[in-house]
Amino acid sequence: MKVTLFGAGNMGGAILEALLGNGCSVTVYDPSETVRNRLSGREGIELATDVIAALNGSEMVFFAVKPVMVGKLCETIKDELVRIDPVVVSVAAGVKTSVYEKYFGSLRIVRTMPNLPALCGKGYTAIFYKNIDDCAVKKAVMDIFSSVGETGEFDSEDKIDKIIPVTSSSPAYVCLLIEAMADGAVRLGFNRKDAYAMCEQAVLGTAAYLKETGMHPAELKDRICSPAGTTIESVAALEEDGFRYAILDAMEKCLKKIG
Repeated sequence: MKVTLFGAGNMGGAILEALLGNGCSVTVYDPSETVRNRLSGREGIELATDVIAALNGSEMVFFAVKPVMVGKLCETIKDELVRIDPVVVSVAAGVKTSVYEKYFGSLRIVRTMPNLPALCGKGYTAIFYKNIDDCAVKKAVMDIFSSVGETGEFDSEDKIDKIIPVTSSSPAYVCLLIEAMADGAVRLGFNRKDAYAMCEQAVLGTAAYLKETGMHPAELKDRICSPAGTTIESVAALEEDGFRYAILDAMEKCLKKIG
């Protein structure tokens, strides 16, 4: 498949690797000289210096630029893009399909919301299809995003906005948790390197165990909490300090910011 990728930074770079891994021929446009130098000479990649030329008859066009850049890019390429009629795949956070329709009309559009762990192949991508019934197109999209983690298909675009606090912003919550746990470990006398290594593995291992076994988090928590033991004391302190509510409140405020 011939693909155009606008933006090959962090997330765009992860998608680029997925595209190449799925045998796509990719034309990349990125204004960053650093990015272009990094990609120069790689097999399967053609670097474009012009956004119109980058389209080059592609069957699928990925928008992996910053959200504020989407409108200007669409305005520049709208005539050529409408002419070649590709599938438009948006990776720009918070940009609704209506924004693309404003410039391109009722084209086939895929709105996606990947998250940061996609950079190491452990991400989660929410996917919404608009004006697409072609099973081959859906399979191609799923194959690409499955290469950077797990995927979920949703039948309402509203869910793509609502998933931002759940999967897109949540790595930041987890980072705060790990950082706080590491500070606690340092307070107990461990060096910083060991503290982060232990806490990162604790989070990674817990999530992996839950996914592997299908166990409910509450059940695992209950198994770890022995009667009158140390862990239930920790859990009680977290509940007293509003840990659970703080997460719920953070997610609600995140969603309000989107709206």
